[in-house]
Amino acid sequence: MARVAVITAPNIGYRNTGMLTVDLAFQSLRRRLGNEIDATWYTLHPPETVPLRACARGTGFPFRFHALTEHLDSLRDHDAVVFWGDFLHTRHYLAQDATNRLLDFGIAEDPDAARALLHRALLLADQPDELLARTLSYGGTILHNTQSDYEDKEYGPLFSRLMRRSHRVWVRDPLSAAKVAHLRGDRTTDCFGSDAALLSRPGDLDHLPTTGWSEEVREGGAIGVFLGARTPIPGWLPGFCQSLSDRFGAPLEWLPWFDRDIPSQVGHIQTRPGAHTIGDLVRVLSRYRLVITDTYHLCVNAWGSGTPVVCVGAPEPRPTTDDDYLTLSDVKKHVFHMAYDAADFYLSTLSDTREAHARRAGRIVRLVEGGGADAIAARIHEHADRSATAFTETLASLLRTGR
Repeated sequence: MARVAVITAPNIGYRNTGMLTVDLAFQSLRRRLGNEIDATWYTLHPPETVPLRACARGTGFPFRFHALTEHLDSLRDHDAVVFWGDFLHTRHYLAQDATNRLLDFGIAEDPDAARALLHRALLLADQPDELLARTLSYGGTILHNTQSDYEDKEYGPLFSRLMRRSHRVWVRDPLSAAKVAHLRGDRTTDCFGSDAALLSRPGDLDHLPTTGWSEEVREGGAIGVFLGARTPIPGWLPGFCQSLSDRFGAPLEWLPWFDRDIPSQVGHIQTRPGAHTIGDLVRVLSRYRLVITDTYHLCVNAWGSGTPVVCVGAPEPRPTTDDDYLTLSDVKKHVFHMAYDAADFYLSTLSDTREAHARRAGRIVRLVEGGGADAIAARIHEHADRSATAFTETLASLLRTGR
């Protein structure tokens, strides 16, 4: 059985449902390959670093994470290394989120030590070219990388080496794909993969336990709402949500994608009683008429389930301070929708007239009821299926031939 090291972004306490669906998707592919892969899972700090989220406790997840920084030498013992999803290779992630967490958890003593450790762990700074030649990256993004990042004397050469010498790289958005093509000097190989979460097909996640919480949602009988986690809620948005509820004849229902209180700005919105599981959060998506959210991976998973999404995002320039986490930028949501001709469903928080909002609501209803939203979902699925095939065939060939 081939040994594969799978390196993912840290998801402490399994607090982020979307990141969990990314990791579960690799397991979905592994099962499709006949479980012929012995996967060892690594991340910077395992979920159990903090207490697990209540709805994740007791779930028999098909992986157990090891602390990557403690097992760097073991990577060479694997037949392939797979970087799976997220911002793992971007300079802003290494300088911001990742460095801060290593300091928070006492893994590194100071920012310089953290950065050096991250270069070894995520850019494979100490690993030989031979290991990079059997390394794949799938579903990441370098959306916010710029020339100034590449001119960093430490990051620039290491990142370029990883991109150029890796066996193959797929990124989750077309802008990052164009950048990777430049870096690799290859204009013919397709670098545009889907978001990794989309590689789970219907039924793949049915092994996650569920309760009556998700089953009680009548098919198409409600609009799932999760707002305020990523983007400030403008004053006009609750009224817009209610107008969609009225037009569809479906009540607004809070969808607890993360564990957080319902923002007071949202106004009155019904909640579903009882405890839920991670499986419930995934299973319920296909039962909603519509989802309204500001959260990237909820958008991705809802579209993947075939449910249209009204995605709320604020226009923003590139932040200029180290306090602004680019991993939380709204740009990724906008680019995702533009990549699949779904911009009709992307709702800017900029103020507009009541008439303009009414026209936008009407357009959304027509697209949902007239089949336009189905065309978008089909486009997303087709790309994901094609990309999954390319990845699994490449991984199988690499494991079979060693190159």
